[in-house]
Amino acid sequence: MDEAIDAQPDHQAEDPVWDCRWPDPVALKVSATRILRQMPEKSPELNHNLIITVEMELNDDFTGEFRALLVTPWAVERIFWHSPTLGTAPPVKHAMSLDADESGRVAAGQGVLLEVEVDRLVPVVIAWEPETGHYFVETLLHHTQGFDTAQSALDTALGRTQARMGPQSVTAVMNRTVSRRGLLKFWGR
Repeated sequence: MDEAIDAQPDHQAEDPVWDCRWPDPVALKVSATRILRQMPEKSPELNHNLIITVEMELNDDFTGEFRALLVTPWAVERIFWHSPTLGTAPPVKHAMSLDADESGRVAAGQGVLLEVEVDRLVPVVIAWEPETGHYFVETLLHHTQGFDTAQSALDTALGRTQARMGPQSVTAVMNRTVSRRGLLKFWGR
């Protein structure tokens, strides 16, 4: 018995479009401030001692990618922008095709590898905000609790200073040999 096979039209949906804009540190700060306002104010993941700070980084090997360092009450991130004047898609490497959002843009939240220099790939997450368009986020420090200033969080994220150890638990301290003087010092905290 011959069965008719339904022929499916051989067409591909249009690829999602990039909304790359000129790097704007002010727009990035505005979007981060808007995101902060949407977060629960009493969230234990927020450090309200830190103000949102954007610092542009120099890019010696000009590849069309612009970089900034973003310090927020929740993280320290390196931001990459792709220059819209290049007229090309950002140099991303990915295993699967990129998803589109409801507007047809490349959807935010997808992890890709961004080629920031020839043969140098950095794992990033695609982000899009109304103020900035598409940009890429490399998280340098996942939590900013325990820092008094944005500069100290940034210095730690970039390895300029040693990360400060938080208070240690009693068991962590008691599971090692300690002198009497050290023990008195511990209980004197």
